[in-house]
Amino acid sequence: PAVLYRGYTVNVLQNGFCVMSQFFLAGQLKKAMTGGTDRELSNTEKIVSGVSAGAISSIVAGPMELIMIQQQVKGTGLFSTAAEMVAQGPGTLFRGTTGMMLREGLYAGGFLGIIPVARQEIQNATGWSADQARIAATVTCGPLCSMCSHPPDTLKTCLQGDIERKTFEGYRQTAKKLIEERGMSSLWAGAPWRIFRQFCCFLLFDKINTDLAPIVFPHAFEKKKD
Repeated sequence: PAVLYRGYTVNVLQNGFCVMSQFFLAGQLKKAMTGGTDRELSNTEKIVSGVSAGAISSIVAGPMELIMIQQQVKGTGLFSTAAEMVAQGPGTLFRGTTGMMLREGLYAGGFLGIIPVARQEIQNATGWSADQARIAATVTCGPLCSMCSHPPDTLKTCLQGDIERKTFEGYRQTAKKLIEERGMSSLWAGAPWRIFRQFCCFLLFDKINTDLAPIVFPHAFEKKKD
């Protein structure tokens, strides 16, 4: 267990920060898009706000995931690993963050934009319940989001696991090396596990967004009803 759960604490913090900040940032971006007016966002605006929120959150989440991966690789402690990464400067601390921005942009764009849009369109077309449409949207769109975001995650993980640059230097060199050694499919290594994980997340996050938000923030939804 001590090996299997290496980096667990910072992973919990990173995931918590990512999801929390992505919901918040998407809300702020939606307000900016509407200019404060009470109107329904277009499907494009919903997706753009989700993608943007994911990318912005990665500026902080990227270094956090770097610390997690370095703990997993070397078996060092949380604080000692974090101190070492900070001491090595921005070039190391933000290594892989661009890939993280691509991954989280597509991921957050999925659960904050694509899945809700697909759910509503399916519900309008079929008359299904929200939960039935949610499952259908997740089954059809979830794997697509996961497959698109997986190559950036693969490259990011390679870079963050090799801060010494012994094997992987940059994104282009890393992609070229992986493809030459193991073929194009290497960019999607581990994809089935990630598709299953994101399938669960997409269902859960969309359900929370539609069902829990009116309970936690009833004043906001009362205004909409009025």
